[in-house]
Amino acid sequence: MADPDTYPSDYRAREINALRSAAQAGECAAVLGLSGAGKSNVLRCLAETGSTDAHPFVLIDANRLPAPTAEALLGLAVRALGDTGEPGAAPDAFTALDALIDRRLRAAEGSGRAGLTLMIDRFDALAGSQAVFGQLRALRDAHKYRLTYLIAARRPLDAHNELAELFFANTLWLGPLSESDARWTVARYTARRGLNWETRTVRALIDLTRGYPALLRAACEAVAGGATLSVPALAAHPAVKARLDEFWADQPTDEELRLCGLADLPLLLAGWPQPKGGPGFDTARPPATAGFDRTRLTAKENLLMEYFLAHPGEVCAKDDLIRAVWPEDRIFEQGVRDDSLAQLIRRLREKIEPDPARPQHILTVPGRGYRFTS
Repeated sequence: MADPDTYPSDYRAREINALRSAAQAGECAAVLGLSGAGKSNVLRCLAETGSTDAHPFVLIDANRLPAPTAEALLGLAVRALGDTGEPGAAPDAFTALDALIDRRLRAAEGSGRAGLTLMIDRFDALAGSQAVFGQLRALRDAHKYRLTYLIAARRPLDAHNELAELFFANTLWLGPLSESDARWTVARYTARRGLNWETRTVRALIDLTRGYPALLRAACEAVAGGATLSVPALAAHPAVKARLDEFWADQPTDEELRLCGLADLPLLLAGWPQPKGGPGFDTARPPATAGFDRTRLTAKENLLMEYFLAHPGEVCAKDDLIRAVWPEDRIFEQGVRDDSLAQLIRRLREKIEPDPARPQHILTVPGRGYRFTS
């Protein structure tokens, strides 16, 4: 049996082939995925299987940063590249990394078309440091088409970020594993635990989790601990519940769930958090309007806000919201209706949410609609 800790040769084949091709063409790429999608595994696998003498893929783990600063990241990159220069020879981490990249590219020139890809895991950790983006862009410009970046993050960079345009052409959302990768994941778990599960058990685990990496691993723990193979039993197990809580804490949008192939996964929906008051939440309390400046809202935005304020804490179905906002429209195509509502929700969030990307008041309830909390 193959080493269970070595990635299969075809692990995430579609995704890894696309990322390798982009890098070899001199283009940057972004691997995006919600909590538990396995972004780190993709980068580690690419570092393990994709590097050549002419084009190494070097992994930089932002989880190891002592601080989310440019100096810390560049210093980590220098160490990842194996700096052999004299200590203190360069005045700063940027200069040291620039020189090291140049040396690595020159050394690789005899092995074919020279290139170098720096893979930065947990790029989200650097979101607050503008200096990072400027210095990474400067390095890219100095070694254009030979130095490329591959970043892993939960969400795309802000479109106004000076690095964002580098990833527009090659942005890949991670979703469930392929059938073979899911089976390998289960086999790796059982090998470590000395278990021998029947084929139907493995089949049920993959079906119930759709092969989504974090859920599949947690479900394996649950079944090994005695949980039955059903959505309620798995969702109630501490290992799975912890993954579900972590997943929903990021408040993924309907569109993000769709991009990751998770929009209608029953096990995920079973972990959707209840309102703070639980099932007996008092929806009869008067609507709270404090803190919302409704003078800035358009007529449609006001109609939507009025409906939300009249139904605090309730799950508001999309059809009910559409009828409340567009009562004059009798019939029009479903996709257009949903798109119009989604755009209106986005505009309203931009006016009432402290951070529209992580809404606190208008929450998406996947597959059902929206919930308003004051």
